[in-house]
Amino acid sequence: MPISKIIENWKNKVFDAVYWLEGEEPFYIDQAVEYAEKHVLTEAEQAFNLTVFYGKDADWTQVINACKRYPVASEKQVVILKEAQHMGQIEKVISYVENPLRSTIFIVAHKDKNVDGRSAFAKALKSKAILVSTKKMYDNKLPDWVNIWIAERGF
Repeated sequence: MPISKIIENWKNKVFDAVYWLEGEEPFYIDQAVEYAEKHVLTEAEQAFNLTVFYGKDADWTQVINACKRYPVASEKQVVILKEAQHMGQIEKVISYVENPLRSTIFIVAHKDKNVDGRSAFAKALKSKAILVSTKKMYDNKLPDWVNIWIAERGF
């Protein structure tokens, strides 16, 4: 599923429990995370129901505990894990990925690389989460992409 489709679903209030955004092209991952951080919840809901972790500073137990909380005065809560590639033992979140709460939207930004597709963790992501892998934009494709991006926004 492309990032644009995910954001479109979010605009229409259609949410899945777990989103794993990985790959070498950070632009699309950042675009989705920024939208989720600013627009999925109202400003009033964000105070109690938006939790953002950074991979270097977070422990997998903290992340899972945040995901297992119930939202306060809202139907949903959003838990975002940025820079997940820097988090030790990231594969430990598999226990949550396999059995997520429907009231939590868990978004993981795992930049610069993909999870090993042969691992049990990758197989759980493929079956239980929305998994998006971005590929690096090659320099020869950039001018065409910029023209399309500008045309879509009406500049």
